[in-house]
Amino acid sequence: MEKILFKEEQRFNQWRLWLILGSALLAIVIPLANELSAQPWNFSSKDFSHLILYGSVTVLFIISALIIVVLSRLKTKITYKGIFITFPPLKRKSYKITIQEIERFEIRKYRAKREYGGHGFRSRRRSGQAYTISGNTGLQLYLKNGKKLLIGTQKKQAMEFAMHKIMGENKKYLIGKRNSQQQEGWLGKKTKKILIILAIEIVIAILIFGIIQILK
Repeated sequence: MEKILFKEEQRFNQWRLWLILGSALLAIVIPLANELSAQPWNFSSKDFSHLILYGSVTVLFIISALIIVVLSRLKTKITYKGIFITFPPLKRKSYKITIQEIERFEIRKYRAKREYGGHGFRSRRRSGQAYTISGNTGLQLYLKNGKKLLIGTQKKQAMEFAMHKIMGENKKYLIGKRNSQQQEGWLGKKTKKILIILAIEIVIAILIFGIIQILK
């Protein structure tokens, strides 16, 4: 079974977002209800149809936005195979970043509005991609292809520990592999030197034996 080093699930919890969406919904429903109750309407008139259509579409839009906010989750998982991110219901498919893709990382403070235009799944040319849902702390990944990716977190110490663990062990593996290659190269050079010395000694022995035979 795959060992999970870090796991986190976050939800939207900004009271300002709920306040804005709730206020927008009330701002549509209350005037619409007052308008409908203030005077008798001719159900066959165009004005009544337009009012009902406008109000219904607006209310449905706001309710849909509320449902998306309620159902939204930022799920992050770190294993020895890499980092896995899902952002349902907007992005149900898991996005994977392998350890081999990461050049370096850091846990840093960020400004969602200024750097990415707000929370959620965002992409900016200068700042890169971001998966955030609340707060101002995230895991910043610098990938080997030059791209940047930020993952928001409320558990910065646990995430940092997991990243140091997988990157540290990966680094040890790479260093071990490099050392074994260097050792193999050193053994190859040593073998060549031994063979050359043996060849020289054989040549010298043959020359000495030939000289001795001539002198006899």
